[in-house]
Amino acid sequence: MKNYLLLVALSFFLNCCTSNRKEEPKTITIDPKSIRPSEVVNDSLSTTQIKKITQIQSTFAEVYPVSLEETITNFKRDANPDNEIAIWQDMADAYQKYLKSRTKETTLDKKKEIFKLLLSRSMMSPEEAIKNSKLKILTNVDAEEVLSFYSNEPKPIDIIKK
Repeated sequence: MKNYLLLVALSFFLNCCTSNRKEEPKTITIDPKSIRPSEVVNDSLSTTQIKKITQIQSTFAEVYPVSLEETITNFKRDANPDNEIAIWQDMADAYQKYLKSRTKETTLDKKKEIFKLLLSRSMMSPEEAIKNSKLKILTNVDAEEVLSFYSNEPKPIDIIKK
């Protein structure tokens, strides 16, 4: 009887411990067109943040034609704009380093694909980024070279369903 009670108590304890575990977040890929931007959560950004955002916007203006004003507003939507600015700075750095490593002019379509690849890479592994980008101009060798300039850990976007 004593062993039976011990077994019941142990089962109860293990069940309680496992039932309170939080589910690990699941990473999924969704169509960006289905995402609605969040509300602005930061009324203002510092001069330093604005300067960094201006450089980011300037770097990607040709391949991601969003006005500086809209870019600033997008960063104001982030709960922690410094983290997002750092990600975009790293993308811009990788983008510029790759383009500087080229001996001949890179076409606009190729630059757009490089941007798309780096944006994907900022959120996922190199292998997933290459697969997700559905490359038409860049070869896998080109893509791997582009990604060699971006070595940060992926930081997926958190989506909140309402």
